[in-house]
Amino acid sequence: MSVQPIGSTSCWDCSPLITLFQPQSARESRLWSVVPQNGAQTTSNWLWQDQENRPNIFDHLASVSLSLYEQGYNKEEKVFSPTYNRIYLQYPNDRMQALAEEITYGLGNNDDKATAAIQWVLRNFPYEEDIRNYGYEEFWAPPTFALRKGSGDCEDGAFIVHSLLLHSGVSYERVRTYGGLVKAGAGAATGGHAWTAYRRESDDQWVILDTSYYPTLAHVNDRPLMKEATLYVDNFFYFDSHYWVNLEDVDRIHNPGAVYAYKLDGFLRRTDYEIKGYLLDALA
Repeated sequence: MSVQPIGSTSCWDCSPLITLFQPQSARESRLWSVVPQNGAQTTSNWLWQDQENRPNIFDHLASVSLSLYEQGYNKEEKVFSPTYNRIYLQYPNDRMQALAEEITYGLGNNDDKATAAIQWVLRNFPYEEDIRNYGYEEFWAPPTFALRKGSGDCEDGAFIVHSLLLHSGVSYERVRTYGGLVKAGAGAATGGHAWTAYRRESDDQWVILDTSYYPTLAHVNDRPLMKEATLYVDNFFYFDSHYWVNLEDVDRIHNPGAVYAYKLDGFLRRTDYEIKGYLLDALA
């Protein structure tokens, strides 16, 4: 499904969307320089200084992450959400493009590219909790943001894998990032988790590319199918570079390729965080 550029600027309320829908060329992320590789979260950029009643970029990202949990959906509902999704996938982006080309150099098919991407992340992006990295209990870091930091938790690794696949030329329809529940072991029946799923070319079956929960370096063609993954027990949502799909009471882990029953509900609903979303998207 393609979206045609909006051609009119007569509606003041619609005008902020016009730039969003124009073809975007890849460019270097302005978020990159905000995150120090070591030490405190400080920057000389006036936009992100900690001042009285002015949250910094970390606060903005944390609040947008929270807002995506708080959308009021029913059953399976699909919304067009390029602003928020571009923050967390940063597609297109010069830095991610260069990294993807380096990782997948010489590889001809998407299955090999997907394998190279997950293997690179597993070898180069160690797990670390948000509270230790950023001082927040839950913080979704965009790919260049997380790579600058050098470590991250489950969703940070998933966003990097997802972004690498898109920048490697894999169709957005073949890649999803899920949020849901997995079996957590003794003392906790389930725990929250995020992971990337890839629909491989060899047989059009979905497999899991997980960076922290039962990670594996296996080639995508040698991985078990996601629909048979009993340790992944429930899903809250998934998203790709175009859409956010809420999955309340709908199982898209063990039935990922079913005929969809969602309601297409236009744009991601307006929230108190919308302006922050546009601002962060412009910097992604």
